[in-house]
Amino acid sequence: MTKGRACLGSKMSHSNASRSHRQASNNTMHNQSDVDDQALEAQGYTRAMPRRFSPLSLLSLGFAMTATWNGFGSAIETSLAEASSSGTIWTLIVAAMMNLVVSLGMAELVSAYPNSGAQYYWSFRVARSDWAPFASYMSACVSTCGWWLGLASVCNFVAAMVLAMLHLCIEGYTVSPWHQWLCFTSVAWLAVTFNIFGTRLLPTFNRLLLYFSLSTLLISIIIILGCAAPNFQSTTWVFADLKSSNHSYGKGFLLVLCLLNNTYGFMGTDAGAHLSEEIPSPATNAPKVIVYPIIIGLVTAWPFAVACMYVIVDIEKVVNPPSGIGLIEIYYQATGSKTITIILLAAFAFCLFGCAVANITGSSRQIWAASRDNCYPLSTWWARIHPQFQMPVNAAVLSGAFTTLYGLIYVGSTTAFTSMVSANIVFMMTSYVIPQGILAWRGRSTVLPGRPFDLGKWGQLVNVTSCLWVTFLDVVACFPTTLPVTTSNMNWVSVVILAFAAYTLMAWCLWQRHVFKGPSVNLLVQEQYSLIPSDSNDGVSKDVKGE
Repeated sequence: MTKGRACLGSKMSHSNASRSHRQASNNTMHNQSDVDDQALEAQGYTRAMPRRFSPLSLLSLGFAMTATWNGFGSAIETSLAEASSSGTIWTLIVAAMMNLVVSLGMAELVSAYPNSGAQYYWSFRVARSDWAPFASYMSACVSTCGWWLGLASVCNFVAAMVLAMLHLCIEGYTVSPWHQWLCFTSVAWLAVTFNIFGTRLLPTFNRLLLYFSLSTLLISIIIILGCAAPNFQSTTWVFADLKSSNHSYGKGFLLVLCLLNNTYGFMGTDAGAHLSEEIPSPATNAPKVIVYPIIIGLVTAWPFAVACMYVIVDIEKVVNPPSGIGLIEIYYQATGSKTITIILLAAFAFCLFGCAVANITGSSRQIWAASRDNCYPLSTWWARIHPQFQMPVNAAVLSGAFTTLYGLIYVGSTTAFTSMVSANIVFMMTSYVIPQGILAWRGRSTVLPGRPFDLGKWGQLVNVTSCLWVTFLDVVACFPTTLPVTTSNMNWVSVVILAFAAYTLMAWCLWQRHVFKGPSVNLLVQEQYSLIPSDSNDGVSKDVKGE
């Protein structure tokens, strides 16, 4: 009897200890949430959405957004045409390293100012008071345009892959521009719909997509190498061949064009920053979900690139594929089976669809965050959070509507559409370095507050290098890819940039500068949370107030 009471007492004691541990854990999480909310209030905002993302689920979203191995595979024929096998795989490493530098600069800024506005908010905080609203407005517009062009490019690649599979299955089927547009539009609105009605499932979806994508990558490499063995390309060709099928430029500039093309696979690293108000401890966790996708992207994309090069049989068919997708030719040449090719490509396309979903998630937050400060026309509408779905529904629908209308360009001119989509690199990368450029110009020690992720003595070098790199990319992106230039092969990127600049400047001068003053910041709370630099020489607190 005594023994039984002792056992019961032991169990009760253990149960009480477990309950106390859970309660302590819940209290810690609650306290951390309070601290995060107070830090957000110091920036001028109250939390509008639940912190439903964990660091892992947000890292998964960042991985889905960059989709490096998928981005590389979707445009592999362009890289091969420009710089053959060697140029394609080695410029992938250079693109990763340089994008890592740019992302490090963003990671420091999000650590200092964890805000869903990201580039928009950072630019306002680091700029001088008289220029802060304009810098913030331009950053918001450039970033939004980059997100929308990125969504258009991803939806276009998914649509092209679906139709390429039909082309492989159905004898005599010819892809028409209207088919492409209808499929393109369907992909975009499926991504919007999933974001709205499946918003609570997004963290789980992105984690599962991470595992699915990594499994698809590994299985694809094993299958194409296994089926192609032992008929591989020579190692010399894979790692040293630079024979280009594009004779418009010399090898040096073609390598640069290939580098620009491979940069596409590392776009979207700012996605984590735009959801920093939906994760715990954003000043610590947000920098990780900006930097890690670049590293994971290179580790996954480079083996995939090498494997693809080894199994190519007919390079001409890959560069000029009958279906329009070079990867489908690589899969088919390696396996010799239409069924296996379609299965592999379907899995690949699903991973890219996950990228479209992540794009809507990130872009909707970016538009919403800037709209709550009246940055855009009709901001009141775009700044609404749906009470049931607890996400910016109107902003997500706006992204879908723009993409639908933009896709109509494809019906008129596939060349113009493809060329203009490449402007995604220009706008996204430029938005990444606007606040970094201002920061480097004004002086880091007088602008940045204390932060968990601090680049220290390397910060100035990172910021300046990022600006120089992106300026270089912006110039290269405007060059025609084929000579002589005609209306059918013209690079429309410069036209898009000029049209965008003209519209945004006109909008600012005529009406937006009269209504947009930037975020409101609680300076007393800012000082309490060390969000104002202690050694400021020019009165950052006055800058924040706009005095």
